[in-house]
Amino acid sequence: MLTAMMQVYSSSSFASSTSPPQPVQSPSFLISTAFPPGTPDSFHPSDLILLSSDSVSFHVHRSVLQAASIRAFRISFPSLPPSSSGIVEPVISIPESSTILNIILHSIYGQSIARYAPSFEALSTAVAALPPNELSISKFVTLSSPLGALILAHAPHRPIETYALAAQHDLHELAVATSSHLLSFNLSSITDKLAEQIGSRYLKRLFLLHSERIEALKGLLMPPPSPHSATPTCTSADQGNVARAWALTVAYLIWDSRVDLSTVTIETIFGTIESRTQCPICRDSLKSRVQTLIVQWTNVKRTI
Repeated sequence: MLTAMMQVYSSSSFASSTSPPQPVQSPSFLISTAFPPGTPDSFHPSDLILLSSDSVSFHVHRSVLQAASIRAFRISFPSLPPSSSGIVEPVISIPESSTILNIILHSIYGQSIARYAPSFEALSTAVAALPPNELSISKFVTLSSPLGALILAHAPHRPIETYALAAQHDLHELAVATSSHLLSFNLSSITDKLAEQIGSRYLKRLFLLHSERIEALKGLLMPPPSPHSATPTCTSADQGNVARAWALTVAYLIWDSRVDLSTVTIETIFGTIESRTQCPICRDSLKSRVQTLIVQWTNVKRTI
């Protein structure tokens, strides 16, 4: 089970550490294996039960919820009946499902839910459910928070959805971190619905990222390798051939206009010119020019 959750409950209270939290049958309802009842050694006993919409109970601590928000889950804590040894814990019904409530509670307790592998859709729903439950999105969804880190983990294979989620809730750091995964994304495939979710501000930033990288690439590619003084084996005409080969290659790369052009591709394409060049001085000049180009392209901004 999760490390910090082990601080809340003894290990005997949990199901398999590698399986998702499965409810355990109870005479009246199901009990979350992630938040079961019990009296741990290093924390005070649970004193409140949150009951999900699918009738799964989560045994939690008022002090933890109040530290997260004085109105967490819209609960009026001062008016709750007391709970102590031998007295049944008060039960509060929550409109979220057990899957969503489990994600939210792990976030409140500062614990990762990664081992349960929640879907991106479940994470998105959990984020949207924070404000209605009087919980701050900006507090619980950051790059250093368990929930934010797990959402960002989806960026490599769900980049535009992750970016849209970050943009929708104005999570700037998450949007910036995700935008580097969108360099190969075809912006023309963004639907009206997705554009509406992203919003004009973050949509503009994404388009500017692509256009500015293309313009930067054009500027970096244009200067040809430096010429050298004519030699018996390499005349000005010979060097002109090298310059024309460079210009044709540049035209091809600009026509293709790949925002995510890799340094390997640059080396490979311009390496063809080098392999066909007989003059050792021209080859050295080409090699130096390509290495400079690679360094400059690597330094071009990759995020919004």
